[in-house]
Amino acid sequence: MAKEAQRHGIPLFHLSTDYVFDGALARPYVESDQTNPISVYGASKRAGELQVQQFEKHLILRTSWVFGRHGSNFVKTMLRLAGETELRVVDDQVGCPTSADRIASVLLDLALRYQADGKLPWGLYHYSSQPACSWFEFAQAIFEQAVRAGIVRHPPRLTPIATEAYPTPAKRPAWSVLDCSRFTEAFGIPPALWSVDLEAVIDALKSPCGLFDEAVSA
Repeated sequence: MAKEAQRHGIPLFHLSTDYVFDGALARPYVESDQTNPISVYGASKRAGELQVQQFEKHLILRTSWVFGRHGSNFVKTMLRLAGETELRVVDDQVGCPTSADRIASVLLDLALRYQADGKLPWGLYHYSSQPACSWFEFAQAIFEQAVRAGIVRHPPRLTPIATEAYPTPAKRPAWSVLDCSRFTEAFGIPPALWSVDLEAVIDALKSPCGLFDEAVSA
């Protein structure tokens, strides 16, 4: 795809991930930090970045913890499990939840800028929402919003656990917070608040075309 875009002079927008990092850094990651993916997914996304970077007109956005109305994601998983008495949620992995709708809006904004001006500051950027939180904290916020919207009447008891207590086939970095200041400086678009976008997603799922028609009761 990158080769064809280059051949026809078409810019390529490419989405990547915070999982290109290993989580060992003690501060938010900037674009120039050394990558060291610890999963096949992260390694494949890094390989994609390197391919895209061979061509001039490219814009790579690394984002994180994507959630939304569609597809499989953490928000919808939590809501599907709302009828459980207790949910044990990892509390020692920290990142920045980011709405798929927000990402799409940003990409559309950038595409329209290119259409109007014929140029963009090409390169690799970080874009995610704020603030950073753990999966456990994100789960708390999800159920707070679900109760508010009437999707869930009696939320399950949430218990924080360590990653070691919930082994998964794919490793995830303990810390994958992205520093988005370079993107904001280049495009004038500050990070959004994921809590605002979470509320919008919950309300959309409650709508007649959404996922839930009746409240879930534990």
